[in-house]
Amino acid sequence: MRSSKFTPYLSFIGFGLFILTLIVHLSFRFRLGLDEGSLMLLSVANAVLLVFTLLWGIFGAVEFALLWRENKRIRTRFERGRMSKEEYGKQAKRFKTSFVINISYLVILLFQLGYVIMNWDEVDI
Repeated sequence: MRSSKFTPYLSFIGFGLFILTLIVHLSFRFRLGLDEGSLMLLSVANAVLLVFTLLWGIFGAVEFALLWRENKRIRTRFERGRMSKEEYGKQAKRFKTSFVINISYLVILLFQLGYVIMNWDEVDI
C-alpha cells in the first residue's frame, strides 16, 4: 500500500453491498406483484445479503486500522522533517477524504446492525 495513492476500496465495495441489500429488501418489503416462489427467493437473498454485508464490516474495520496506521506514519515523517509541508498537506487531505468515506460506511453498518438486531425474526436463512 502506497500512502499517497490509498483509496478505500473495501468501503466502496461495502457501500455497493449495502445498496444491493437495500434494493433487495425494499423489493421484498413492497412485494411488487411477485408470486410466492419469488418472494421466498427474495427473503433468502435479503437475509443472506444482510448477514454478508455485516460480515464485510470486518474489512471496513481493518481498512480503518490501516488508514490510522498510515496516517500516523505520514505525520511522523512530517514531524521529523522527511516530508515537505506541501506534500504532507496533499497526503493529509487524501487521508481525510478516505477517513470520511470509511467512517460513513462504518456508521451505516452500525445502523444496519441495529436493524438486524431489532428485526431478528425476519432474518430467517
